[in-house]
Amino acid sequence: MRTERRPTSVPPPREAPEQVIVRLRRSGRHLVAPAIFFIALCFGTGYWWQRFHPPFAWVNTALPILAAGLTVLLSVLPLIFWLNRVTVITSRRLIVTQGFLVRERTEFLLGHASDAVLRRRPIQLLSNSGDVIVHAGAEGTMILRDVPRARLVHRAISDLIEQSPRAS
Repeated sequence: MRTERRPTSVPPPREAPEQVIVRLRRSGRHLVAPAIFFIALCFGTGYWWQRFHPPFAWVNTALPILAAGLTVLLSVLPLIFWLNRVTVITSRRLIVTQGFLVRERTEFLLGHASDAVLRRRPIQLLSNSGDVIVHAGAEGTMILRDVPRARLVHRAISDLIEQSPRAS
């Protein structure tokens, strides 16, 4: 019995799979004021609690309730809003995800991008953060606001733009 041999062919080259380079949040500098407020509120509440005598004894009950409300409003909510926005840089795209109940996802193909610019304000210079602006000509612009280690992120995005094949 004779076996036929099939001609061997070389499979077409595959593109490398998309890889996640980094996941980012805004600079942690935005959490300094809520943290200081939380510490001051804890000390103030501890100091003034049970210090009021009649006819102001009701303040002893209202003080922890007011402190809990201010803690949620001025410390917990800024933390949740900070945790809410995530930027993912992959080998092909920039992805910004944000939202509580309704998640909003914005994608930007690096193959369409023409260049990346780093903009740093004085306060950002002190915290080593900055805004990375990625231009794509007529297709739009994506601004990554207040990213930590901005020079490194800018350099990585510029390298990815140079390496990415141009979209037609």
